[in-house]
Amino acid sequence: MRFANALRFLLGVLAVAVLPLTVAGCGADEGGQVPLASITATTPGVRIAASPSPTSRTVTDMAGREVTLPLEVGRVATSGSVPVLNSFVYALGAGDRLVSHPADRHSLPRWDFRNAFAPQLAEAPKVDLEDGTPIVEALLSLQPDVTLTFDTAAAGLLESVGLAAVVLRWQNPEDVKEVMALVGEVLGAEERAAAYIAYFDETLVRVRVLADRVPDAEKPRVLYFNPQNQSQPHLIAEWWITAAGGVSVTDDGRTTESMSFNVEQLLEWNPDVILVPQLADVARVYGDPLLAELPAVVGERVYPLPVVAHTWGNRTTEQPLTVLWAAVMLNPEAFASIDLHAEVSRFYAEIFDHPLTSDEVDSILDVTTEPPYER
Repeated sequence: MRFANALRFLLGVLAVAVLPLTVAGCGADEGGQVPLASITATTPGVRIAASPSPTSRTVTDMAGREVTLPLEVGRVATSGSVPVLNSFVYALGAGDRLVSHPADRHSLPRWDFRNAFAPQLAEAPKVDLEDGTPIVEALLSLQPDVTLTFDTAAAGLLESVGLAAVVLRWQNPEDVKEVMALVGEVLGAEERAAAYIAYFDETLVRVRVLADRVPDAEKPRVLYFNPQNQSQPHLIAEWWITAAGGVSVTDDGRTTESMSFNVEQLLEWNPDVILVPQLADVARVYGDPLLAELPAVVGERVYPLPVVAHTWGNRTTEQPLTVLWAAVMLNPEAFASIDLHAEVSRFYAEIFDHPLTSDEVDSILDVTTEPPYER
């Protein structure tokens, strides 16, 4: 009997528990009941605790480090290979967020276009020693939301004093897309990063279609080198020379960033085209009597690489333009349909969000003009 009474009591409790929620007052039906599904945060008489809004977010950098950033990154510092790093920020239309000045070794006139992309840098403090080591006190005084660097050790140093640092890694040409995607995430510019990546891929396909029409036997033998120290300075040149329809004479399967060689080796290579980092290097090549019989010198095919955010022959976000430019210079007939002036104008207007005047574009492409270009 007691068991039966206890069972009836328990069933009664359960029945009450599953009754529709009753809220006295507002929104009730004639029986005073408010269906559960109709209750919201604005239902009078009902209070639902709001979740606190997040104030930070976490990204994983290319060293596998988790970095905590504010929701919106407004102040950006760069440390180390500053022209390369800054080119990523410029390419996302965020040059106005940069707060740190490059070290003196990166303050040469050849990089003077930064005054157009980020004019505030002229008055910004330096945050690197000449060897690329970050000046921690200078960065602390700037309080950047993030510092971009290629150096994991430098990032760890900054992290130890409470500064957020994101490590980027870029060695192979395809890496530029991964880096751009990460920087886009850091800066909240994912759509712009995706647009850059699409342009990168589209440009390489366009060039490949035309380059494949050039018979291998007719592709020019190309040397990209620095005549001041007799070296091929950047491994990435092996990629863009080949992509542009040339045969790089220094492409021996090497994996080192740079290689040195002597004049005898240069003469043995006997290049049809010579590309150099600066206009002053053109005069050095033409003025060297030992090189006077090279096909590139006899045919007057010694050209300096353009320099805007960075030297196009080096690692830079301008790499699609490097390939386009080199393709036209190496195989002008095969690439006669490419309008370099229009391509350069489009790139800086749409990708960098910095339209250039027609005269500026002419100056960039004029192989007889030494940077900085008149603007």
